[in-house]
Amino acid sequence: MKVLITGSSGSIGSAVASHLAEKNIPVVALDLRDLPGASGKGYYKFYNCSITEKEKLERIFEDERPTHVVHLASTFHKIRDRQLEYQIDVGGSENILDICNRTTSVKQLIFSSSATIYGAHRDNPEWIGETDPVRPGKYVYGLNKKHIEELLMNSPVRADLQRVLCRICTVIGPTYNKPATIVSMLLKIGWLPSFTKNNRVQFIHTDDLTELIRLILRDDEIAGIYNLAPDSYSTIKDLVPGKKFIWIPLDLVRLVISILWPLKLLNLEPAGVNASIYPIVIDPKKIIERFNYKFRYSSDQAFEDVKKRNMIPADARF
Repeated sequence: MKVLITGSSGSIGSAVASHLAEKNIPVVALDLRDLPGASGKGYYKFYNCSITEKEKLERIFEDERPTHVVHLASTFHKIRDRQLEYQIDVGGSENILDICNRTTSVKQLIFSSSATIYGAHRDNPEWIGETDPVRPGKYVYGLNKKHIEELLMNSPVRADLQRVLCRICTVIGPTYNKPATIVSMLLKIGWLPSFTKNNRVQFIHTDDLTELIRLILRDDEIAGIYNLAPDSYSTIKDLVPGKKFIWIPLDLVRLVISILWPLKLLNLEPAGVNASIYPIVIDPKKIIERFNYKFRYSSDQAFEDVKKRNMIPADARF
């Protein structure tokens, strides 16, 4: 087995690459920057390459002949240009699929989709399954994931190439360090809008995610769509009991976010506010039953691990 990982230096990619390399599984890492010290691992090889550089990608695939590809590369709110994000995320994914299909050594392609693809809606069930409708609404990140899923699943490929789409909830762990996100707001800000108090959120620990990815890689027959999330969820008021919850008009919150978003001061799209009202909690029953998997961390425990490692008290104030 040789695993090629796109987006290898992101928070998920670096965790997956390290996990596999530590288990003596050869990793070919692709990203726009390498991780300090990562090149010293005997089972790790890095290439500076964007998923939009098709000719360069083709040379790497030809030279390395990977057997498995984990496609994690994504702009994830870094650009703030909807058309350019589409060109990179969707166009780049098209490149990956085409090259995987033509590289006969590749037997499995795993794509990291997102729970946001289901959309935040009033009529969401308590637990959302893989067969429930996909309704990302105006949320650009979710929309792009939907387009990529349709591309990967509907494009004709050779019979021996298995495609696995992993719809993943928010991933957190001891090395989590994404500023201006919902998680960082929960950790660092001493107050929150009152409409978030009873909202349900879901976190998967990096240890569980990386192990599930490893199990998928070892499964020669797995294909299709799987939710990757713990069999639990959290309530905001229980995660941060020391917070003050202040009544703020929802329209005002949307206005403020619409100002901060293009300035790159907040990694929450204006359309993403709906998830603070209508929760997206995904059901992992399908993946649990396939591997008889028992999660090491509940959603609460994953958040507690991040809070502990960041050494930030729950009632921290600015």
